[in-house]
Amino acid sequence: MSGAASVVVTGATSQIGVFLLPLLAGAGYSVAAVSRSAPAGAARSDGGVRWMPPGTDPGSARFLVSCGPLSLALRYLERGADLEKIVAFGTTSTLSKAASPDPAERATVTAIARAEHALRASCRERGIRLVLIRPTLVYGCGRDENLTRLLRFGERTGFIPVSMRSAGLRQPVHARDLAGLALRALQADTGSLLEGEACGGNTLGYREMVARAAQCGRRKIRVLPLPAWLFKTLARLAPGTNPAMVERQARDLVFDDSKFRRLLDWNPRPFEPTPADFHPPL
Repeated sequence: MSGAASVVVTGATSQIGVFLLPLLAGAGYSVAAVSRSAPAGAARSDGGVRWMPPGTDPGSARFLVSCGPLSLALRYLERGADLEKIVAFGTTSTLSKAASPDPAERATVTAIARAEHALRASCRERGIRLVLIRPTLVYGCGRDENLTRLLRFGERTGFIPVSMRSAGLRQPVHARDLAGLALRALQADTGSLLEGEACGGNTLGYREMVARAAQCGRRKIRVLPLPAWLFKTLARLAPGTNPAMVERQARDLVFDDSKFRRLLDWNPRPFEPTPADFHPPL
């Protein structure tokens, strides 16, 4: 790949990263993949992609795609990286959870929002073009903590609980489509700053979304509606859950991604999952 444009990808083993790496390599980019799950030992080449752990100097690069924590992208900039453009993935949780009654959720999204602000400021100061993408609920390779987690619970128990008040609308987006969006953002003239939300190809109710995911399980899984008060009580006891999650099932979490569709000719798929979408790729 002599002379190929070079791209650093942080969070390379994330659900977006696993789809992005082959897209970049196939498009002729020289890729340095940064991840804590990188192969052990010195940086090595794997299918046209150089793997390296965080903290390793990936050398000079024209572009950075941040598929993991934004703090990693900021640290890379702090080392004096001379970049032309950054494509960074945030989350719509900074919008939907900003007023969450759960202190831990508020603290998490506040930290992400601050990292977004710092990244904007740093790019503006250094004259680096920035594309900031906030996806909705991401799925696609069994590495998410939302639908895949629910499906695994259903495979163990034979049911997935939902609130009886679970008519809130959702727009799940496939990680492969987000990887494609990142590639388009690298290749297009996006100006000094382009940012917005990125959604899936259709809008459906929370309960319907869960039911479609349940059909992808290794066993028959029932979607079990529970009274909201009972579900919230149970959520206080279950690790990794809280009553705020139950309350959000009744809320519409719908965003406008027409900016990316129009400017980058992006057309994400509707939510029609298959079992492969809930298992890590080989």
